[in-house]
Amino acid sequence: MKTNGKRLYLCFTPLPQLSLPESIVHIRIAEEEERNLLENVAAGDWQAFTRLYEAYSPLILHYLQVYLADKHDVEEIGQEVFLKVWKKRELLVTVRSFKNYVFIMARNALNDFLKAQQALIQKQAGYSKDYVQPHYSADDKLITDQYESIARTALDTLPEKQRQIFLLRTRDEMTIQEIADMLGMSVGGVHKSLQQATTYLKDYLAKNGISFTLLLLILFFQP
Repeated sequence: MKTNGKRLYLCFTPLPQLSLPESIVHIRIAEEEERNLLENVAAGDWQAFTRLYEAYSPLILHYLQVYLADKHDVEEIGQEVFLKVWKKRELLVTVRSFKNYVFIMARNALNDFLKAQQALIQKQAGYSKDYVQPHYSADDKLITDQYESIARTALDTLPEKQRQIFLLRTRDEMTIQEIADMLGMSVGGVHKSLQQATTYLKDYLAKNGISFTLLLLILFFQP
């Protein structure tokens, strides 16, 4: 395992490299045990993460295999999904169903991959040959950086639950029902929190002369 504070490679021990199984072998985890595992992973417990990984990675690989013909692509996306779970492990304390959570992440990763593939095909077909990279002056970049800083500050000042719901809805493109299932909330409760977050952010940004759309663009195009 290689961590060094920057990147975690799941293909090294103690986790085996993901590979397509001949048949699905799903290790079932009791609800109480899963809750304990999620809390432990959120606190940085690698062994607990390994347990979740071994239980759910076969299901994720099977799901990806339905849509992708290339074995390498399936395994690579599967690795990235669990890498993202580990990087965002602090959020797991609020997750009520890890199965829903990891499948939504896999779906989003798959969508991103397919969009990138489509863009590459279009570029190779010559659709992008007339595109000219825009030029930005130093002043333009300074103003853009200032706007981005204000937009991120607005987001950071939201109550934690509202911030999480807003990000899941806008950045991760989850539905209200998916968020409710993941967080163990009612649909109405999620909708109310999302409305409160949106209203607050629009007011905050408007006071600073910034469009709400800018915040959405920042979230959508962030690496």
